[in-house]
Amino acid sequence: MTLQNVLPWIQQAHQQGYAIAAFNANTMEQMQAIVLGAQAENAPVIIQVSHRALQYVGGGDNRRGSEIRGLQYMAALGKVAAASVDVPVSLHLDHANENEVLQAIALGFTSVMFDGDYLPFAENIATTKRLCAIAHDAGVCMEAEIGEVPKPDGAAYDPNEIALTTPDEAETFVEATGIDILAIALGSVHGLKDKSVSLDLARLKDIRARLETPLVLHGSSGVNNEDIAEGIKHGLAKINIATQLSKAFTGAVREVLAADGELVDPRKYLGPGRAAQVEVVRERIRFVGAAGKA
Repeated sequence: MTLQNVLPWIQQAHQQGYAIAAFNANTMEQMQAIVLGAQAENAPVIIQVSHRALQYVGGGDNRRGSEIRGLQYMAALGKVAAASVDVPVSLHLDHANENEVLQAIALGFTSVMFDGDYLPFAENIATTKRLCAIAHDAGVCMEAEIGEVPKPDGAAYDPNEIALTTPDEAETFVEATGIDILAIALGSVHGLKDKSVSLDLARLKDIRARLETPLVLHGSSGVNNEDIAEGIKHGLAKINIATQLSKAFTGAVREVLAADGELVDPRKYLGPGRAAQVEVVRERIRFVGAAGKA
């Protein structure tokens, strides 16, 4: 199939009480694992590309223009991946700046997220509203975020100092910008390797009481399954998954290399990494309730 706009599936999931899984991809093998897992579960799926993935795929953090080259690579790979399966696939750009959002829309991404967290609230609204109009004109789903989902990268952080989304902010932001889906901060953290975090479900219920807009959970890999399941019941219709995939992929690669210290052919370890990730994709799709929904 060709790449699809994710919004109709998210709206259906929102109405019927399940969620769509959005999986981060940093390599071709990870992208293949995402669509192969979705095909096996007959589920719609979102391939998600982060700013850091763009830098990596584009040639490295220090190379000028690496993000744009990364966008070009990932747009091409995403189209091939979608065409290789019979289930709906969306290609989403996550946590992007204004230029990246515009480039992604031009290159055929079907979903984008503008991250204006660094801007004053009024300026964030104005920029998001403008980009949302451009995305809608191109038939692209528009996501944005209010609140803080931190990226500790191994550094110490204080969970009590995380800026969680307030119902007032969420309502004001959605009404002013016209975005399709809203990412909210409920206490999750990017990049955690173990499921050790609980969500502020009372806050989620308060936000849901004010908004009909489908909501997004970032940083789900570190959140306990019970809270994710409860959150889906209360309006989380898109669940972002990254570290769980990388953990499975890397674990399989480590096993192969540990078993054969002379191995040099990357296909011999990347293939098992891909296969391990397929199983995690399938399990998470079943967990969020999207299996059989294609």
